[in-house]
Amino acid sequence: MIVLGGTWFVGRAVVAALLAAGHTPLVVHRGRAEPPGLADVEHLHAERRSWPARRDAFAAFEPDAAIDVSAGNGAGARAALEALPPGIRLVALSSVDVYRAYEGMLTRRHTDAVPLTEVSALRTVRHVEGPHWENLELEEVYLAAGAVILRLGAVYGEHDYQRRFEPVLRRIRGGRAQLPVGAGNYLFSRVYVGDVAQAVLAALAAEQRHVGCFNIVEAQTAPMRLFYEQIIAAAGADLELVRVADEVLPADLRASGAVGQHVLAGAQKAREVLGWRDSEPHAALRRSVRWHLDHPPKDWDTDFSPDDAALRQAAR
Repeated sequence: MIVLGGTWFVGRAVVAALLAAGHTPLVVHRGRAEPPGLADVEHLHAERRSWPARRDAFAAFEPDAAIDVSAGNGAGARAALEALPPGIRLVALSSVDVYRAYEGMLTRRHTDAVPLTEVSALRTVRHVEGPHWENLELEEVYLAAGAVILRLGAVYGEHDYQRRFEPVLRRIRGGRAQLPVGAGNYLFSRVYVGDVAQAVLAALAAEQRHVGCFNIVEAQTAPMRLFYEQIIAAAGADLELVRVADEVLPADLRASGAVGQHVLAGAQKAREVLGWRDSEPHAALRRSVRWHLDHPPKDWDTDFSPDDAALRQAAR
């Protein structure tokens, strides 16, 4: 197996799962950084744009499959396909951000019924996350090559460099008694990083070679306020959520404000076709919260003056 970009967060979880399942991965990445604790496997260091020139090194590993966790866009996907041996199984990771509902959420328009399925409408506007990122492009390239595309919800878990729990955990670390929260109704499908790795294994293990897209998301999704409460409970903390007006929310808590379009997806197809199942959600959340409490950011934000201002507004 070749893992394209397997050193950070999702990639390292995929590599660990492959090893546990008896596979021998080759991890191909830039080599700019190798975080401590990585699995002891063979690495090939090369910038993605140079991969086509290294196709002999790719072929020498004699892979039967490749998993691309970091293509980023169409150019990244094409560079991978030009380097990989023909005929091998392909799995590429994408996101539920390809759906029109995501565009609707960003523009505050109601566009789609939920839960979203693999045949729900896709975005019409591209590069909504910047000029270098477009999952719609990578999907087009990989689908034409016969790949399985895994559309992920918001991934959380150990080694999450986006620190999705940090808006809550930094207030727990800071000894805060209250956290200002908005309407808290936002629904955006999530998925535990270990379950993403298991979805990759399920796609590779399928007797029939599947081509197409699969949503990989948790079976049930808590709205944002409840999600905050679940994080607090998993941390064993005492932190009161205080309802404030959405317009006075601190910047890192704006996701708790009211939204129009939810980005809630369903994974029935993955369960039926691939036999994939997600973990027990409370156990996965507890593991994740504990890891982040034990590994706080080096320079976490200790300025809670925006909280105090919002809480003063609530007290009036």
